[in-house]
Amino acid sequence: MSYPLHWLKSTFPSSSRAVELLQPELEKGVITKHDFELATRFLPGGHRHWPAIYGVGAAGVTLGYGYSVARPRWSHAKLAWGSGAATVIGMVFGQVRQVLAHRQFTEALENPAGFIEALRNVDRRLGGDGQLGFTLERIRKDAARLDNTTTSGSSREHGPEMVSEENWKKSWPHSNAPDAASSQAAQPKNRWEEIRAANARSSGYVSSWDTIRQRHERNRLPNSTSSPSNDPPSFGMDDRTAEQAKFDAILEAERRRGQSQDSPDFV
Repeated sequence: MSYPLHWLKSTFPSSSRAVELLQPELEKGVITKHDFELATRFLPGGHRHWPAIYGVGAAGVTLGYGYSVARPRWSHAKLAWGSGAATVIGMVFGQVRQVLAHRQFTEALENPAGFIEALRNVDRRLGGDGQLGFTLERIRKDAARLDNTTTSGSSREHGPEMVSEENWKKSWPHSNAPDAASSQAAQPKNRWEEIRAANARSSGYVSSWDTIRQRHERNRLPNSTSSPSNDPPSFGMDDRTAEQAKFDAILEAERRRGQSQDSPDFV
């Protein structure tokens, strides 16, 4: 992460100074109470001096070892080189520990974006431009996670269980309407269409029985499709009885005619 350690050390040298600079941001609601208390305790803490402490400590240990413990005793040149190398190593170790401490501090923040905004406001009040030029790694990860969630959420397909009943019914004309229309179109609407369908299905030779049956169906069509409110029930029953008798007579005559035509073939 890009982090202004030097700016933080010079801006918050003490606890009272940290409270003075961050109190206005707390009152404006830029940072939370938790982050305010955490920052005022941590930023002026002893970690600010760890590089120097570890550097001096490492140099002192090296000098003590070379002068008092080592046999033969180190020369002045060796003591100088050894203490200098120990100082550098100690300062690097202190800086590493300092960075780890700041990382733990940023991970403990409730609102890292608000903390960064508060630091920018502090810099502006101190005469800066507010452009500290750093962004916490945690904020970048949260932003990337939010972008991934938004992208996947926009491309996710919602099934029927995720759609309200009203919206699901609105989608019927686009999904179920063609199927319903095709099924309704496949069913004949009245007797005339049944007769036309039968004529369309029949190909080649048409027997006399089919012709008589179709003619009888056409004769019965007006009576079967007429409204019961217009014709008396008794008249409809008599008409159908008469039509049935005519149909039976025609069938009997046709049957006798067929037998008379076929009988010479068996002689």
